[in-house]
Amino acid sequence: MIIGKNFFITEMPKTGTSFLRNYFKTYKNIIITNHHDTIEDNKNAELLKKKYKIGTIRSPYTWYFSLWKWSCLQKKQSPLYNDLTSRRIKIKRLKLNSKLFDYFFNQITKNTNKLKSLFFDVNSKKNFNKFLQILLNHKYRNYISSDFSFTQYNELGYMTHFFFYQNVLRKDYNIFFSSKQKFSKIIKDLDTKIFTNYHFKTESLDKDLKLFLKRNKIKLKKFDNLDKNATDKRLNNDYINFFTSKNLKLIEKKENYLFKKFKYKKISKKNKN
Repeated sequence: MIIGKNFFITEMPKTGTSFLRNYFKTYKNIIITNHHDTIEDNKNAELLKKKYKIGTIRSPYTWYFSLWKWSCLQKKQSPLYNDLTSRRIKIKRLKLNSKLFDYFFNQITKNTNKLKSLFFDVNSKKNFNKFLQILLNHKYRNYISSDFSFTQYNELGYMTHFFFYQNVLRKDYNIFFSSKQKFSKIIKDLDTKIFTNYHFKTESLDKDLKLFLKRNKIKLKKFDNLDKNATDKRLNNDYINFFTSKNLKLIEKKENYLFKKFKYKKISKKNKN
């Protein structure tokens, strides 16, 4: 997290937070904690009393694309790569709910070499779309080997799960491990419990940051030469051709909440490949 006098920034993975961390390191009175920490990891900072509680977000399309490309390039430095390509059966990772038996079975039987092959070629459209199916099709959810594997709702997207993990308290997020309520009601209720009141969008990160600094009366420093993340440099206007029509629609279905909340346009009808 990034913590200032009257603000903090949560760091959702693959949303430009490396750039933000590099920028705020230039200020002496701003604290930089472990990357992708949550508010639960910094309970002693009284963060919820701060005026600006900032989150980060980006288009679900580019989020998934960047997540895969980064994992291809980083391999074992990517938590998702490690979770997918390893067998995770330690007790501390387990949740005592109806998913437990299937989780154990999938962890023992999953083909880790086959899963590793999805990250061999950063230019492989085929591998990318297989990767998307694992993250978005609920029947493969147990392969992921994280808290997401134990969530009870097929409608829940991997990115939406990450968003709530970063933007609501853990006691509220844990509702995903129970199936006592309808998914639509849970999403509606969780939306009212989001503690962040300001969001930086990856697509307009420079602009959003400058506007925040101006409002908060923080002196603007130069950041033209700061690293914004190597994988984003590989994204171009043709990236959308990497997606099959089926997976575009699946992203739009599973991440519908994020599309609506942050006014991202759905494009599957325009791209029938």
